[in-house]
Formats: sequence, C-alpha cells, structure tokens
Amino acid sequence: MITKLKNSLTTKIFLVTCLLLTAVCALTYGLTAQLMPLTYTVDQERLLVAEANQLAEQLGGYTLTGCGSLLSQFTFQYGVPVSIQDSAGNVVGGVDPADIIPAGDTARWEMRPAQSAGMGFPIEGEKNEYVVHCIGSDFSFKDSSEKYQLLVFASTRAVNQAVEALGRIWPWLAATILLVSVLTSLFYAHFITRPIVRLSGISQKLSELDFDWRCRERRTDEIGTLARNLDELADRLSHSMQELQAANDTLQKDVERERQLEQAQRDFFSAVSHELKTPITIIKGQLGGMLDRIGVYTDRDKYLARSLAVANQMEGLVRELLTISRMEKGEELSMVPVELTALIQSCLQNYDELFQQKEQKAVVDLPSEIWSLGEPVLLKKALGNLLSNATLYSPEDIHIYITARKETRHVVLTVENEGAHIAPELLPHLFEPFFRGDPSRSRQTGGSGLGLYLVQKIAERHGGSCQIQNSGRGVCAAILLPNSTQTTY
Repeated sequence: MITKLKNSLTTKIFLVTCLLLTAVCALTYGLTAQLMPLTYTVDQERLLVAEANQLAEQLGGYTLTGCGSLLSQFTFQYGVPVSIQDSAGNVVGGVDPADIIPAGDTARWEMRPAQSAGMGFPIEGEKNEYVVHCIGSDFSFKDSSEKYQLLVFASTRAVNQAVEALGRIWPWLAATILLVSVLTSLFYAHFITRPIVRLSGISQKLSELDFDWRCRERRTDEIGTLARNLDELADRLSHSMQELQAANDTLQKDVERERQLEQAQRDFFSAVSHELKTPITIIKGQLGGMLDRIGVYTDRDKYLARSLAVANQMEGLVRELLTISRMEKGEELSMVPVELTALIQSCLQNYDELFQQKEQKAVVDLPSEIWSLGEPVLLKKALGNLLSNATLYSPEDIHIYITARKETRHVVLTVENEGAHIAPELLPHLFEPFFRGDPSRSRQTGGSGLGLYLVQKIAERHGGSCQIQNSGRGVCAAILLPNSTQTTY
C-alpha cells in the first residue's frame, strides 16, 4: 500500500483531496454548531434593542389602556413576548416574566442593556438549556408622568434546539460528508491525473525508443501543451533515429567494404609475392648454376633460353599487374567508338597458330558491324584472355565458338569452348585474383590466375560485366558492354 501510494499520482491526489474535503466539511459543521448560538444572540440582541427603543418611543404616544394592540402587533411581528412594569415592579401590561420559562425548563436570565434594576436574576439548575435575554427600555405614557419599563424577552431556546438537532444527526452528516468527499476526490483525481498518467506511459515508451505512440491530447492548457510537445519530440526523435540508423548502416557497410578491400589487398600482395617468388628463384638458380658451370648448367644456351622464358612470364605478370593497378586506381579511359567485329577478327589472327597446334577450330558468327564505346587496347586484352583460356583449358580437336550480338541495351560477346567443364563450387571464385582451379598452381596447367580478374575489371570500367557458366557444349564466357548507336569513327 505504501509503495502504491509513493508510485501513484492518482492515489496521492485522491487521498489529499479526500482528506481536505473531509476536514473542511467537518470544520464547517463544527464552527456552525459552535457559532450559531453566539451569532444568533448577537444579531437578535442588536435588532431587538433597536426595535425595543423604537417601541418605547411609540408607547409614549399611547395610554396604558390603549397600548394593547401595539404590543400584540410587536409580539406577532418579531415573535418575542413583551412586558410593561411600573416603577414598583408590578406588571401592568403584556406577559408576566414568571411565565416566560415553562415549568421544568432550566434557563439563564441576562438583562441587556441594564438601564434599570429590572429583572436579572438567574434560574438555578445543573445545566442551563438556553438563555433568556431581557432587553429593558424606560418610557412614560402620554397621560402620566410615571416612569414605566418596557421589557422585551428574547430566548436562545430555538437555536439551541437546532444545535441539538445537528448533534443528533452528525453520524448521517459525517457519512454524507465522507461519501461526497470520496466521490468528488475520485472524479477530481481522475480528471487531473488521467492525462498525466497517459503522458507518463507515453514517456516510458519513448524512453524505450518506441516512437509509434502519440498523446493526441486536445486540451489547451499546460497539460495539452506538454502532450503536443511530447508528440513533436517523438516525431523528431523518430526522424533522427531513422537518419542515425541509416547513417550507421552506411557506416557499417563502408567499414565492411574497407575491411574487405584491406583483406583483398593483403591477399593480392600475398599472391603477387608468391607468383613472383617462384620464377625469381628459378632464374637465380639457373643463372647461378651457369655461372658456376655445375652439372647440367654447363649447357648455357639451353638454360639461358629457359631463363628467358621465365623472364617473359614474369614480364607478362608485371604487365597484368600494371593493367590491374590502372583499373583499380580509376584512371580515366580513352573511350572511343569501337567496331567490335573488326576488333574480334584482329584478335583471332593472333591465336591462329595456337588453334592449329591443338587442332582446334574457331567458329565465328559476327554481324557486319557492331559498335560500343571503349578503349580498344583494353577490350582486345579482355577478349584475348577469354580466347587464351578457351584454347588452353580445352582438349584437342574441338570447336571454339566466337559470337557477337546486339541487344536492346547491351552488346554481348561470347566465347564458348567444347569439351570443358567447371565444377559448380568453383564458379563463384573464377573472378578472384590469382584464383586457379588447379591447387598445384603449376605453370603447365594454367597462367597467373589474373586473366579472368582482369577481364572483369575491364568490363566493369566500360560499364559492363563478365559472366561464365557451364553450357550444353562446354563452358561459355560472355562480356556485356553498353550498346552504342554510333556506326562510324
């Protein structure tokens, strides 16, 4: 209960409001019961003193025998008994003071104001039920010079009875006060704290980064202003979080891309070191043997020729590395309209001797003219790498199909060789630098492993791509280049 009271604004407001209302109502009831006789006595005394003096002046214009109607009218109007006494204290008009207090009642007499000796005696008793105020005023009748005294009697009996009635019904009043206080406090606490509780719940959602909640409060007071500010804060935080998330995703991608590039560079340099280390070691060994004239190395011409062949391989590898470096540095290409049919035919002439050595036949299907923008030297290098792979990785006495066709957005160059097949698990790695299907990396079964990687880089720099897949006849490699509408240089 104590914890709920500490943590619940509604409970706090309800209890405070209920206690305040109960206390105010109880205080009002107590003050009413206590001050009613006093207030009644003071007001009654003030009124009757003035009216008694006025009646005494009026009696001065009457005779003793003719004042009865005036006294009856005064008694009827103000509801108080009056009495007239002569100077000897004998009652000559009105009521007898001895009859004012009924038999069995206990009361206390008070004489106000004390303009004569008058009546001022108390009635003894253990408890006074009420007070009888006797207001006296001296006067003389018009037909006599004798002094008479007008006595007006005011009793607090009625108000005391009202106070006693309040005392008898106090349990019902207390229950009513408590019920009204509880109901009013419930309504007040609900009315005041309902929007605050909603705002607290929504702020909790915001603290949990849940920005889908809105207050939608239509009030125009401070609580409504707070609700609208929370809605605006939620919108701004949501927008900021989305931007931050997008920036974080971009940063993550950039970091991952940089990590991959760094890893690729490390792998690239490691592979380059491996590729250059082997031929350098071979050349050093052959040259050292020839200089020392050891064993078979005495035949210098034979091993000089072999060293030259190894040096030529190293030179080809270095040229490929320089070309790749140029591609990766993003140097601007000398793009010109290229007629691809002529380019392909020129490239095929360089491979006629290799086709004849392996008894392979090139089947060419080219249109009369087909154009694309590009750098002729690089395009010829890419096509040459595809032709070299096709003849080296195919058995003897097969057909190699070279085609070119124009599509809506691309020009497609294909080189398809029979009798070859690439394992499906190797296809995704073909364009990785220095990747070779032969784990031994023997020069007898393949090149440096940069050929297809270089083809892909050249195609990408020209705005195209390279694809390799197994076909029904063997392996098909395709270069896709942007289509050009220009037909002349």
